[in-house]
Amino acid sequence: MLNHVGRNNYVVKNYLKKCTKMIIVYIHGASATGESFNYIREHLKHKDEYMIEYGSNHGFHNNLESMKDQLKDYKDIFFVCHSLGGIYALHLSEYLGDKVLGACTISTPYGGAESADFAKYFLPFNRLLRDIGPLSEPMSRARKIDIKHPWTNIVTTSGNSPWIISENDGVVTVKSMKCRTDMNLIEVDINHYEVVLSPITINIIKDKLKEIK
Repeated sequence: MLNHVGRNNYVVKNYLKKCTKMIIVYIHGASATGESFNYIREHLKHKDEYMIEYGSNHGFHNNLESMKDQLKDYKDIFFVCHSLGGIYALHLSEYLGDKVLGACTISTPYGGAESADFAKYFLPFNRLLRDIGPLSEPMSRARKIDIKHPWTNIVTTSGNSPWIISENDGVVTVKSMKCRTDMNLIEVDINHYEVVLSPITINIIKDKLKEIK
């Protein structure tokens, strides 16, 4: 098992030389950490894995460049990502090309977070709000990226934030999660946060891994 936290570059590079199997790359959601994947990792028990950590306050493009650098020597990558993590994975798939085998994203708002475009006027210095709105550059650019790998988004439909008018999972809208027609969409009656603690999610990811293998 590989986790970049606390490891030096020497260990990472030597691991990469030996790694010839599919590697799962985890990318968490905004304002979260890799701890959100503990349940999933425990049940997948996949030997080769890499956890990307980032801070939303650093800005999308700064984080993306750091992620590119971390993954540049990897191959046979399968992404498992929650929420905003899936947007990063989509951008990374364009950069990494054939090194990516596929992805299973969870509650990822590929159309952006609609509420952010309004909230940023009340919190103009919030970097995250500027990055995740439908009109933001990261989201606009993501919609133009062609998906060339098997890609699944788990669409969470339970939960109902009073601050979001349309159907939502408590954080993002169902419409945003389903905005792309070039990926496999699987609806589950779970909310935005509990989905990473659900056996249903585990089974979906396992099925997608089997399809890749």
